[in-house]
Amino acid sequence: MTLWKTIILLSPSIPVALAFAQTPDPGPNEAGRGATVSVDATPTQRKTEKSPNPPRPIDHSRAERGKAVYQRFCISCHGEQGDGHGYSAQWLDPRPRDFTRAIFKCRSTPSGTLPVDADLLRTLNEGLYHTNMPSWAVLGERQLRDVIETIKTFSPRWKEEGPGDPIATTPEPADDPTSRSRGKGVWNVLACFNCHGQTGKGDGPSVPTLFDDWGFHLTPFDFTSSPHRKCGNTDKDLYRTFLTGLDGTPMPSYGESV
Repeated sequence: MTLWKTIILLSPSIPVALAFAQTPDPGPNEAGRGATVSVDATPTQRKTEKSPNPPRPIDHSRAERGKAVYQRFCISCHGEQGDGHGYSAQWLDPRPRDFTRAIFKCRSTPSGTLPVDADLLRTLNEGLYHTNMPSWAVLGERQLRDVIETIKTFSPRWKEEGPGDPIATTPEPADDPTSRSRGKGVWNVLACFNCHGQTGKGDGPSVPTLFDDWGFHLTPFDFTSSPHRKCGNTDKDLYRTFLTGLDGTPMPSYGESV
């Protein structure tokens, strides 16, 4: 993640106060001046800088079975080597994931860490809205777990470190005018409008500067266009994204700073 990255996933029309249940309302002189938004962090949220977990051995019998699944359903986009350069990739926006770097957007683990199997399984089961990645739930859990092991063979990271520890979640506050007002204050303090725009249309002034880790230009999500979010539609999904960030994109983690 680079220092210029700014947040590209948070909407003022949802109870953003999920992550700020114990946060006082920002005063009238705080918003927009870089005021600190604080909340008691859980131990899990404070450990993003700890040493990587030990690697978990790849299940090679599953990986071998998963090759057939990958070659039939995944290779056209993600490529024979898992590098995101399949023959269909040139026509896709956003581009297919490059598994060789083991960087994943949708995780329950801290920024910079590998996802747990449940994260990858959730993505395969649900797909990724607003991309060309469909749901593969029809294949069944056994084949999906097989192909997950195959995906792990594309990057040496899986042999060097284990998945991160899933973040802890806090109780959700009421979805009421007070929560929404507090969330709007957080939106302003964090300057989410720089990417998403003042009305959440994804047309903020920083848009021309936003690129992913592979050098492709990204457009922030337009929250007015759809109720579906890339990594899940529930409040818990949005909370998770806010704390873990979307690795490989300008959307950072706010688990340590909020």
